[in-house]
Order: sequence, then C-alpha cells, then structure tokens
Amino acid sequence: MNPDYLWLTGALQLLTLFVVGPVIAIAVAYGALRRKPQNFNPQRYGMLCVASGVSASFLLVLAKWINADVRTPQYFLQLACVLLGGLLLGVGVGCFFPVLLHVWRWHGTTRLADYNQTER
Repeated sequence: MNPDYLWLTGALQLLTLFVVGPVIAIAVAYGALRRKPQNFNPQRYGMLCVASGVSASFLLVLAKWINADVRTPQYFLQLACVLLGGLLLGVGVGCFFPVLLHVWRWHGTTRLADYNQTER
C-alpha cells in the first residue's frame, strides 16, 4: 500500500466510528420507537444489543491485537475488523435504546402512587 493513501484508511475509520455508526444507532432507535419491526420486543432488542456489543468489542480488540504494518496484507484484515466493529457498535447502541425505554416505562408503572401526602 502506498503511504500517500494512508490518510484514506484513517479517515475511513474515523468516519465509520464517529459518523456512520451513530447514524445507524439513531436509525435503529428511531425504528424501534416507531415499532417498525412488529415481531421485535425489548427482549429481542436486548439479545441483539448484547450480541452486537460483544462482537464489536471482540473485533475492535482483535484489530488492536493484530497491530499490523501498513505494508503487510494483515493491515487490510485489521482495517476490516475496525470498520465492521464500528458498524456493530452502532447497531448495539441503537438496540440499547429500546431496552432502556422499556425499563424506564416499566419503572414508571411499578411505582406506588402517593395520594396521602397530608398525613406526613
């Protein structure tokens, strides 16, 4: 790989982690808020959140562990791990929102009403 194009891979990594990943997270959260997939419930979102979060963590740690030089073919494997890990991280964050929303709604419905405030 020509070192003149090294800025391209760095920009691609930053774009994936800080632009495309959050856009995917917002899209998944918005779809969950609008209940687009009818067969998805908070438990499925929770399973998907954990699975994508663990996969993203594994891929990002693997990319850090590879630590390849730019001139080797392993660099492309490292780049692919970082890009896929960033995308899966966005999916995991997006799937965490419906789980958090479900816990918040559940917490609001289990509180006891305090109608008797004058006796205190």
